[in-house]
Amino acid sequence: MRTVGVDLSAAKQRTATAAIQWGKDSATVVETSLKLGDEDLVQRLGGADWMGIDAPFGWPEEMVMAIHDYATTGRWPGVEKEAFRFRRTDRFVNETVLAETGRRLWPLSVSSDRLALTAWRTAQLRERAFEASGLRFDRAGSDRIVEVHPAAALALWGVERRAYKTSRDPDRREEEGNARAELIAAIGELAPWLDWAEGTREACVASDDALDAVLAALIARAAALGLTALPQNGDLELARGEGWIHLPEKDSLPALCGG
Repeated sequence: MRTVGVDLSAAKQRTATAAIQWGKDSATVVETSLKLGDEDLVQRLGGADWMGIDAPFGWPEEMVMAIHDYATTGRWPGVEKEAFRFRRTDRFVNETVLAETGRRLWPLSVSSDRLALTAWRTAQLRERAFEASGLRFDRAGSDRIVEVHPAAALALWGVERRAYKTSRDPDRREEEGNARAELIAAIGELAPWLDWAEGTREACVASDDALDAVLAALIARAAALGLTALPQNGDLELARGEGWIHLPEKDSLPALCGG
């Protein structure tokens, strides 16, 4: 099996992918790539058995309906703030991580936290994939292309993380790189079967985008093995419109290979 992870950004410069090749008792990060356009992503989609994309697959249904009503009637409906900001899957992530770890973790709001352009690019990628294959992948994840959230996955896997994202402060670059190296080491302790092809580990220490793409590829493997939470209690149709974040089961990282 080959899983591909995508850390999708609205900008090509901050978009990264990683590919993991899975065997019976080991897996190898075989490739990391940076600064990818839509054509590059469609090409990698065609070479993946499963793909995890770190980006929203849709918008909150209440927000979409409110904007449609406002555009067509000129009247603003009485939509609640939380329903406008968060999708059902975002609330599910918060509820699950809190119940399993005691931590509060909210995904960024696709309607109010600067993610709209990223979601727009996801929708565009979905159309490009349709042009190449004749199929638009299911936003709930049934077509082996799943929405992922690396921070929530790390929390459920019990992997501690310091601030590893690249900030605007150049004086923090060394500290942030060290945090990424520590995170990779922590993953290795739980997943000793994970190997790294030449240059891939170094790429992830240098770039949080590359590291998040590797995490997305690991979550895609969890989805492939049925180790992620699926929409329940009537949420499936809503998830097909809003998208659905595939959360891995708690402490499931060691079982992704040979388990």
